[in-house]
Amino acid sequence: MSMVNASEIGLRPLRAAFLSEASHQNGLEFRWRGAIEESSTVFILEWMEQRLSQLDTGALNKKRILRVAIELLQNLHHHAKAPKKDVSFEIVSNDDSHWWIRTENAVSTEQEKYLQETLLELNAIDADQLRTVQRNKIAHQERSQHGGGGVGLNEMIRKSLGQMFVEFVNSNSNRKNVIFITKLALK
Repeated sequence: MSMVNASEIGLRPLRAAFLSEASHQNGLEFRWRGAIEESSTVFILEWMEQRLSQLDTGALNKKRILRVAIELLQNLHHHAKAPKKDVSFEIVSNDDSHWWIRTENAVSTEQEKYLQETLLELNAIDADQLRTVQRNKIAHQERSQHGGGGVGLNEMIRKSLGQMFVEFVNSNSNRKNVIFITKLALK
């Protein structure tokens, strides 16, 4: 990954590819708008598992996709700021070869700063070392007020093979939203 500017972290072409695929008539596979609770998480993951089976996705890619989705859903459940009705989780596809998962939720100024710092820190680490960093944080129980000390972000980067884009956008004069986009191979 590379840093584009202070409000964007990751591979900018992923955003353009996501928007292009989302604009196609059949590109949108799934959309959830509203609060993410345990029941909605179960529903979304069950839908994903069924759809991935229909698409004949291999076991490794299916596991990778579900792990990224779980991290994104946990983020939405635990860290999304009000109004929760504005939370979104979307899946867009292109001819059954890739899925883009896009989430959006409101964040506080502190959360934005923490996410930017953590993503920049993870971005600077060699891809082969991300697993070691993650294991060390877990072993030493390093946590922050925001969660697992970047373990979930690390997991998303690793499981998406670095195909992740993060952007902070103004939703109104008093609030910012964070957008995560990941690209995941189905086959």
